[in-house]
Amino acid sequence: MTASTINTSKRQLVSIHEAFRTLEGDGFEVRRAIPSNAYEAIGPFIFLDQFGPIDVRPGEAKGASAHPHAGIETLTLLLEGSQTHKDSLGNASSMRPGEVQWMRAGRGVVHDESPDEQLRREGGHVHGVQLWINMPKGSKHAEPAYRHVKASEIPTVTADEGRVVARLVAGTLGDLEGPITTSGAPFVVHASLKAGARAELPAGSPVELGLYVMVGAVRVGGDEPRIEAGQLARLTAGDSLEVAAAEDSEILLVGGDPLDAPILRHGPFVMNSIDELERAVRDYHAGRMGRIAA
Repeated sequence: MTASTINTSKRQLVSIHEAFRTLEGDGFEVRRAIPSNAYEAIGPFIFLDQFGPIDVRPGEAKGASAHPHAGIETLTLLLEGSQTHKDSLGNASSMRPGEVQWMRAGRGVVHDESPDEQLRREGGHVHGVQLWINMPKGSKHAEPAYRHVKASEIPTVTADEGRVVARLVAGTLGDLEGPITTSGAPFVVHASLKAGARAELPAGSPVELGLYVMVGAVRVGGDEPRIEAGQLARLTAGDSLEVAAAEDSEILLVGGDPLDAPILRHGPFVMNSIDELERAVRDYHAGRMGRIAA
């Protein structure tokens, strides 16, 4: 579905793309909006998986047990539920709704993302998103790092008489700056909109920008087509973004600088050459990415 692509000061709709469903980790279903057949990335984001919203019964919660990454950074936003993180760097943390976890895999790291014991035992409501940020050429072998961001560290913007709340995870909105800053100038905003709400957000910094609807349905601008849950809209350049909610909605804005070089993927490894991919696989199997302590 395509609309006008004329650049004005306001970002406009270019096209709408349906996320596809697939299984991840230990067998939980996700909606994958990036990549697609139409695009490999939106800014530096080469991966967008939404898990949930879903109710899980006692004993049914699933996660992603120990697995490696290299050449990327992961960014996880938890909206509902609870999970634990452990990695081969020695980090261990518990994630609650509204919190964010960022991990630079770099030359290689192993991590485990699992429901916490209470969720496993009692069941509950689960909803979140994981993004992968491509690391630029020449930096893919950087040292791994990890950060857990509390909800109180994420700046918020309220508009439309309180019917729109936007959380700035990465990038800038006016004078505000999100807690996640890294290469590729990533821009991430999570916004909650009540039905009928209309918001104009400053969105001039990302070179590329996409809008993903997690829950509900929205329109960009005036009479554009509805963007439904599980759809990603690619947007033109511009200084601001006008969004109208057709119903109670949760949306995610993602973007930033375009990729600096062609990338090659092999499962959890993303590099710029076959040699680099082969090296990552060898490093993992040789134990050079470390192991998670018992």
